Amino acid sequence: MRGSAVGAVVLALLSACAADAVCQQVPGAQPARPLMPGGRLRVHDRQIVYPDGTIFRWRGVTAFALLEQIAHGREADAAAYMRWARDTGFNLVRVLAMADNLFRLAPDEGRQHLPRLLTLAAEHGLYVEIVALADTANYRMTRTGLRAQVTAIGAIAAAHENSVVQVANEHYHPSQTPDVHDPAVLRDLAGLLPPQVLHTESAAAEDTAAEPQGQFITRHLSRNGTPASMAAQVAELGSLSVRMGKPVVNDEPIGADERSVPGRRLADPDAFRAISRKEREAGLAGGTFHCEDCLYGRIPGSVQRACARAWIEGAGVSGPSGRRSP
Repeated sequence: MRGSAVGAVVLALLSACAADAVCQQVPGAQPARPLMPGGRLRVHDRQIVYPDGTIFRWRGVTAFALLEQIAHGREADAAAYMRWARDTGFNLVRVLAMADNLFRLAPDEGRQHLPRLLTLAAEHGLYVEIVALADTANYRMTRTGLRAQVTAIGAIAAAHENSVVQVANEHYHPSQTPDVHDPAVLRDLAGLLPPQVLHTESAAAEDTAAEPQGQFITRHLSRNGTPASMAAQVAELGSLSVRMGKPVVNDEPIGADERSVPGRRLADPDAFRAISRKEREAGLAGGTFHCEDCLYGRIPGSVQRACARAWIEGAGVSGPSGRRSP
């Protein structure tokens, strides 16, 4: 969707949202420059692939605050993080389009600056998983506001080949408005996205839950138990992929930090290497490395960087991200 088509979507949103505070100032989507060398991603059977059918190995990294940085005049920080991510071996960053708990990013600010983020990520050879809805309860978003946000994010994503959309982050979480808790509402919202935009709906409270889904499935691997038991649980995500016939991404497992915090953070590179290796062995589409500094778009501390390198090694990657790296 480009040019006049995108403009028509934006004008329609402005008209529909006049009475809803969160729907003010919906920006236009801009064509991506440059285009991603690999092209727009799609699903084929239980894999995510490039347009030519070559398998895309999802090697994501949490980067929640990148859009907030750009919106608030810290583009250099966002670019530095993306350079680190690319040079470490990641090929995708996971970014919040709105937020209120970790940091403040109003929905209209996120929409305004998202085209710039996507262009900057493309310049670094990175795909972006855009989380459209986060902390919606804080913004008291109505059903109209939810639809407007997802439609606007979809219009922007349609103009940028390096975009993937997750409708909501942990739809079951108390930070989400009650409407978002309903899988049927998530399906309705996902239906607002342009068909060419690869999307997933949300993670689930249980690893093996059948819903929510989307074109591909994201789950947040349980953080209970020992590092060895968490790695063993990855096989259950592989079984979910087989059962549903869709790609599965382990999108927010336990995170790394400079010190371990039981049930929340690990400071053990071997644990991340093992989880990543199990993702590959279980036939997942891939996974997203999670860490404390990553939440804020900061280049991680030394222990977290070691964990990131170990995660990349477990994924079977020996060098920086590239279009056709396995």
